[in-house]
Amino acid sequence: MEEDNSFSNRLTKKSQQMPLYPVGILGFGLVAAYGLYKFKSRKGSTSLYLIQLRLAAQGTAVGIIGIGVLYNIINEATSKKS
Repeated sequence: MEEDNSFSNRLTKKSQQMPLYPVGILGFGLVAAYGLYKFKSRKGSTSLYLIQLRLAAQGTAVGIIGIGVLYNIINEATSKKS
């Protein structure tokens, strides 16, 4: 029972359903890591910087997944015409 709910099993199932899901997670991680690296050279308040960093990381993940969804929609539409 516990095996079915493990993180790796859920990630594997999501990856099979949407292949760009792990790419979105990787993009999120890269943006977050870059933001943490640049944290020391920030200008302005810390809270505003962290809000902007979170928005950039989430936008990257949603954008990559959105591109994958659009690709699937276009791919299905063109395959039905053929």
